[in-house]
Amino acid sequence: MEKRVAGKLCAKMVVAGCLVVGAGNAFAGPPLVTDDAGIVDVGHLEVELNGSYAHDSEREDGVRVKSDLFDGEVKLTTGLLKNLGVSLALPYAFSARSYEDGGLTSSTEGVGDALFELKYVFFEQNDLALTLKPTLYLPTGRRSMSEGHWQPGVTLIATKEFADGAYALHGNLGYEHHFYRTADKAGSRSDLWSASVAGEAELVPKLTGMLDFGVSRNSDTSTSTPLVYGLAGFRYEVNEYLDVDLGVKVGLTKPEDDVAALYGIVLKF
Repeated sequence: MEKRVAGKLCAKMVVAGCLVVGAGNAFAGPPLVTDDAGIVDVGHLEVELNGSYAHDSEREDGVRVKSDLFDGEVKLTTGLLKNLGVSLALPYAFSARSYEDGGLTSSTEGVGDALFELKYVFFEQNDLALTLKPTLYLPTGRRSMSEGHWQPGVTLIATKEFADGAYALHGNLGYEHHFYRTADKAGSRSDLWSASVAGEAELVPKLTGMLDFGVSRNSDTSTSTPLVYGLAGFRYEVNEYLDVDLGVKVGLTKPEDDVAALYGIVLKF
């Protein structure tokens, strides 16, 4: 059981860098999990400073198992061409702990695997944009927080804006291939898919509200139950150079974390 809990914590930290992604034009970015189709303009830079706290509690074989994760992320995003953007995210776990019946069973902290992304907008018409986003996890994390291999993936993103940009819908279809360390291969699925949809609306000038729902394949071969989440959040544009955001993400199936608080700022240059 301890191995399973430790593996779940490792999985949280490996994917922490992609939980809040995206940068773009009218709508975009944190605290959404679902990405948008927009990219940052050429010559501009966005710096995201994101943080989260995730908690999970469940009973396994009569034992109460809990896990808590405090983590952060620095993400840099810029535009290379009119329809091509690039970003690099580096996550850091400040505290990742697991417990069984109240007793501490594991504790770790440190740098996780960095995430490199390209975004190519290949279609734009009538306020609809389609983007292809190749991704690559880099094995930069310490051993307890890294899968130890380069992990490729790709996401198809669609964004549709309404009422001159006052509302927007985003949809994502994603795939990742994971190689894993030898000790983890037997109990882990290598081919992982995900799907999500999000909506954003300008509530008042500078304040945007959003809802986000998603499902992904569970990497744990001992269960076929997918990870399903729901998220609600807000983003406030302080000025043209600074956004602040806050969100709450709730697990809708047992394998997903029970609750997570997402928060951060975006600096725009």
